[in-house]
Order: sequence, then C-alpha cells, then structure tokens
Amino acid sequence: MVAPEVRKVARETAGRLVVAKVNTEDVPSLGYRYHVSAIPTMTLFQNGIEVARQAGAMPAPRIRQFIEQHT
Repeated sequence: MVAPEVRKVARETAGRLVVAKVNTEDVPSLGYRYHVSAIPTMTLFQNGIEVARQAGAMPAPRIRQFIEQHT
C-alpha cells in the first residue's frame, strides 16, 4: 500500500535524497536496532542521525511534506 507512494517520492527526489524501503520481517535486526514498533514507519536521517519519525501510511504528498518539515 505504501510502496507505490515511496517509489513516487524516490523518483522525484533522485539525486537529492536516498530513499530506502526496508522490510523488517526480512531484516528484523534492523527493525529492532531502530525501535520500529509500527508498520509502516517513516524515519528521516540526516548525516546518519535520526531527525524525525512518523508511523502510519501516507500518500506521496504527505511524505514530501514530512521530509520538507524536517530538512
């Protein structure tokens, strides 16, 4: 459900941002490391440091707004 929206944002921000989607069922250690307790969870990092987090599905415009608010 969220994957197509994430792909839209990834295409629009190519060359400016790195957008990654991780399946925490496939890589549970990563979900544990970053304390992911809800699926989906959007986490924004700058220079390797988490600067924002939002749980719940969002359409592409809301994902862009989330990024813009915290960069």
